[in-house]
Amino acid sequence: MKHQVAVVLLAGLLVREAFSFWTGHPFDFELWVRTGYWVDRGMSPYDIVPSAPGLSFANDFSSAGESTIGYLPFWPLLLGGIYWLYSIVGFGDRFVYYFLIKQPIIVADLLLGYLIWKYASSRRPEAARWVLSFWVFSPFTIIISSVWGMFDSVAMLPVAASLVATRSSVKAGLEGLAIWVKSIPLVYAIPLALSGRDKARNLALEIAIPLAGVIVPVLLLNWNVVTAFATLGSTTNKGGQSMSLMGVFYYLQVLGVVGSWPQLLLTGVSLLWIPATLAATILSYRWFGFATDAGRLRSLLLCTTTFMIFKAQVNEQYAIYLLALCLLDIAVLKPGRRWVYLAITGVTMAYLLANNVDLLRFISPLYPGAVYADYVLDQSLGETRYAALMITSIAFAALNVVYFKLIADERTGHLFRNSRKR
Repeated sequence: MKHQVAVVLLAGLLVREAFSFWTGHPFDFELWVRTGYWVDRGMSPYDIVPSAPGLSFANDFSSAGESTIGYLPFWPLLLGGIYWLYSIVGFGDRFVYYFLIKQPIIVADLLLGYLIWKYASSRRPEAARWVLSFWVFSPFTIIISSVWGMFDSVAMLPVAASLVATRSSVKAGLEGLAIWVKSIPLVYAIPLALSGRDKARNLALEIAIPLAGVIVPVLLLNWNVVTAFATLGSTTNKGGQSMSLMGVFYYLQVLGVVGSWPQLLLTGVSLLWIPATLAATILSYRWFGFATDAGRLRSLLLCTTTFMIFKAQVNEQYAIYLLALCLLDIAVLKPGRRWVYLAITGVTMAYLLANNVDLLRFISPLYPGAVYADYVLDQSLGETRYAALMITSIAFAALNVVYFKLIADERTGHLFRNSRKR
């Protein structure tokens, strides 16, 4: 069995590496290219980051999406380290730099698949035969990691590791690391902190790790504190184009169906995900508790689906968190629910294709003219593209509502009586 796992992971690695050095998103991946270059030279990633001489391949930025990073310091620090490595071994070839940036993303994506397999194999071994392949060979995970170059698998990896870990302090430490990598796993903080002994200590650890991970580099590297925290805080209520239920209003505005809302109302709506996720956390504790494997898994899924419904901006890569937990759910508890995983993957892929005009822009590292060609094609599609985005975003939100209800309907608890205590 271990030989088969190694073969699957190696095949997945080869597929991902085939796309790694010549593809990338002209906004996100270009920003990684710039950030690594300038952080290595002492610039704060929370300022406007200019092009990287000899390395940049696109200038797909505007006042609506400035060239500044909106993530905690883990990612810009890692990018700075990657550029430093490139300056030693890169031979001045920009494609080597692109290749190196993709490596932590690709490795994390495959390790996440391995942890999904490990979790399933220790609880329901017969499911482990297919669960790894579902992740490793999914077109969606391949595109997000090795083509787009988004690092959500890096953030989800410690969350999956915390589900495999046995000690509550280790679970809390891994969750704190996950939050530092990307703030989205914050929605899992309470269920994982309260899943074992020393609950207050666990929660403090989950908060202390990302907090120290922000304050220490900002002060030591002399990054502008006000700018850094203003940039990070702006992501809390960021809205606009989205796969969530909240994003539907954006598409209705673009299509001219509704008018604009007052800014105060928009801000309030964009913050709904916070009380909604807290409510989902309370309900999951009352219905399932956090002390068992199944209780934790169900609770994380309830928090995730709620976040996906109410967050003002849900991008394609956010589905990584949902799909990883969904695979664990159908592998261990509900094998008849594969349709949920396939439906979410299909809808998200449809949204990705509509949003990225059949993936044309992703070849811009090799052919910079693809950005303009993408723009021309986007303009030619006009309202048709936005209608497709609205339909798929409604479908994605509806699937999350259905999934939430399916889990909530199991609160009578017969699946949880024999779950292993942790």
